Amino acid sequence: MNNIIIRKATLSDALNLVVLKQQVWIATYATEGIRTEFSNYVLSEFTPEKIKQSILSSSKITFIAEIDNHIVGCVEIDYSTKCESSLITYPEITVLYVLECFCGKGIGKSLLNEAFLELKETGYTGAWLTVYYKNFRAITFYNKIGFKEHGSTFFEMEGNLYENKIMVCSI
Repeated sequence: MNNIIIRKATLSDALNLVVLKQQVWIATYATEGIRTEFSNYVLSEFTPEKIKQSILSSSKITFIAEIDNHIVGCVEIDYSTKCESSLITYPEITVLYVLECFCGKGIGKSLLNEAFLELKETGYTGAWLTVYYKNFRAITFYNKIGFKEHGSTFFEMEGNLYENKIMVCSI
């Protein structure tokens, strides 16, 4: 495989990040098919404007993974979100998305390593995230990286609740 380049996202990446996030989100959550609430969420949440706002935000940072000038994954850190567990005071990894055909090739690990480096440079010693409780591949991956389960939370979408595990990692 060619070298993976990890770099900070720029505004010119916004459109490609929209497509990446929509595709990975649907592949992760719509395991039983598409529902209207999924379509509404994806089309309202992953827009060029929202992605650009995130890239410009002083409380967030996005890194992308590229192979041969093609975006294959991204990771986002949000310094402003608070975990439901008041014991966790680390920033949140809000997104770690890798295109399906690039999973298992070290891209997720490379992206997390870059995120951890950024967190260390800003004085943090850990991170937390949530992961869909049925996403066994991601849970196994996070456990291998050093994340530990720290309870559950629920993602609400149009009145329906979806369980997510809270996971924490010291870095």
